[in-house]
Amino acid sequence: MSTTTTETQTALPGMPGNMPAYTPQDVSKGETVRKWLDDRKKSRAWLSKKADIPSGTLSQILSGKYVSSPTRQLNRMLEVLDVEGERLKDGTPGYVRGSVHKLMGVVCDRTRKHQNFGVITGYVGVGKSRFCTEYRETNQMTLLVEVSPNMTPGVLMTELLEQLNNAVPVGLDRKFRELVRVLKGTNYLIVADEAEKMSSSALEHLRRLRDMAQVGVVLVGTEKLTSLIKPQHGQFDQVRSRVGMWPETIQRISRDDADDMGRAALAEVGDLADDVLDTLWAYCDGSARVLNENLIPAIRDYGLGSLPLSSAMIEKIAAKVLFMTKPRVEGVK
Repeated sequence: MSTTTTETQTALPGMPGNMPAYTPQDVSKGETVRKWLDDRKKSRAWLSKKADIPSGTLSQILSGKYVSSPTRQLNRMLEVLDVEGERLKDGTPGYVRGSVHKLMGVVCDRTRKHQNFGVITGYVGVGKSRFCTEYRETNQMTLLVEVSPNMTPGVLMTELLEQLNNAVPVGLDRKFRELVRVLKGTNYLIVADEAEKMSSSALEHLRRLRDMAQVGVVLVGTEKLTSLIKPQHGQFDQVRSRVGMWPETIQRISRDDADDMGRAALAEVGDLADDVLDTLWAYCDGSARVLNENLIPAIRDYGLGSLPLSSAMIEKIAAKVLFMTKPRVEGVK
């Protein structure tokens, strides 16, 4: 999208409001922005937040009613849409890359770069597994192991070799040495989701694989993973000593994350009122899983199409469909 600012001010027929402060380039940019929002079913409120432009100002600009030159703000909108357009080329439509995604992404990227261990822990429901899947889909040379209870070294090695489309030799030692051969000198990152379920022997093999192949390994799990690895001079002291990044345990998604998820999931409704966002936040209580897998699907199945989306409607569905206790609903930005 072009952001050229060489313009001559003029009054333009066909532009809503027909304001003389709008140049031909401004008109074209405004049309581009409106079409982008319409095509992707994104609201002006969404763009207002992304571009950090007051919603009233943004609405006036896109309606052709802004009394001053809108060039600077339109350029900012286009910059946001350029970034969002690039992001939407990859990954899952509707997936919100919020604070949890950004934190986990930093750990994965740095662990890949420095070829050491990274550890990410978080409470259930904050979106760890969803991030792992999204990261693998949008980052080449990423191996994702979804750990099964008490995963053995043989199962772990077989899973990795199959993801590499490599023949799986017979015998644990041969599998291990084949993995070292294939991975050594590459930029692969191994991500183990729900790593606290892995057997101690499998985790030790993963540690040794990292040492010999020199690839990054990220362990993702609940807070139980911390108690498994953290103690000094414990069973996994050699893993702990190789950890380059280990952020604090993620306890919940942020309010901004929840608002963005609600807007993305209910985009067809249009702008979501503040009390609706407050209510969604109060009921999900910082859990992306509760919001995206319980609350919003119930709203779609039992509310939208028959009732207008409102705080009262959400409370009714939460109580009668999901049997949720009514929380305190307050402005919690």
